Amino acid sequence: MFTHHTYATFGRGVVFCLSLMLLPFAPAGAQTTDLSRAHDDYKTGRYDSALVSFRRGADAGLGEAQHWLGLMYDRGHGVERNQQIAYQWFGRAAEQGYPEAQRVIGVYLEDGTVVAQDLVAAASWYRRAANEGNAKAMRNLAQLFIQGRGVEQNYKAAAALLRQAVDKGNAKAMRNLGYLFYFGNGVRQDSGEASALFQAAAEAGLDKAKYNLGFVYYNGDGVPRDLPRAAYLFGQAGEGGNALAQLMLARMYLFGEGVTQDPAKAYYWALLGAVQKPDLAAWYFDKLRGTLSVSEMDRVRVQSRNWYPKG
Repeated sequence: MFTHHTYATFGRGVVFCLSLMLLPFAPAGAQTTDLSRAHDDYKTGRYDSALVSFRRGADAGLGEAQHWLGLMYDRGHGVERNQQIAYQWFGRAAEQGYPEAQRVIGVYLEDGTVVAQDLVAAASWYRRAANEGNAKAMRNLAQLFIQGRGVEQNYKAAAALLRQAVDKGNAKAMRNLGYLFYFGNGVRQDSGEASALFQAAAEAGLDKAKYNLGFVYYNGDGVPRDLPRAAYLFGQAGEGGNALAQLMLARMYLFGEGVTQDPAKAYYWALLGAVQKPDLAAWYFDKLRGTLSVSEMDRVRVQSRNWYPKG
């Protein structure tokens, strides 16, 4: 029978051991400090150190640590990338009620690349995370309602979820809700409200929203038509890598809409847009045929090859 003290005899000597020193888990305060340090290490690129701390917390059963260990495997940070192992750790964290892990499980199930696609299960996991206040999950679930994937199509339910996510400051939800107002799906049609939501998302740095806002200024939908403003917004989105914005700039420089007509700049933006949207860009190349000399075209091609997205 064991008491507080365990005695073991070696030859003539008696070794005194404190069995209660062998505790399986660190105190809660120590675990919190360890995770805080792990997050700092991760943010500053000290992945090896972060991995040790997250693994220790994960093995101790901490949902937050399990999620972040899964994230490291998912991204290949500090370990060889292995999304199967990542999914397992996300699953453990999700079962413990960690909302972001629940959302990520939904993403895996919706995508169907790492595990078999199951849209019904994906919707269920998104819903669980959304019920815990996860704004990203609200948006994910809203998208399924909009598309009718894994759930019955329901624009009103999508709009309600997006409103909740917008209230939490989610920029992508602002843009998605803006779409619903622009087309009148699940909400009253209101181009002004759509423009305001695109504006908010653009101010949050979302390049796609800058394109959307540029488009409403280009057409005068819900706002006074303002071509220079549209060109400015397309420029911001285009520099961020948005192909549709790049092609709209090509159009504006081709026809001199809100900017000084400039075939070389039109060709430049068409070349950038062609990387992602070659079929759409072909129209611009046809319209620009004969407007530039061979040397001018070569110069612009070199310039476009030196471009890289900002941000």
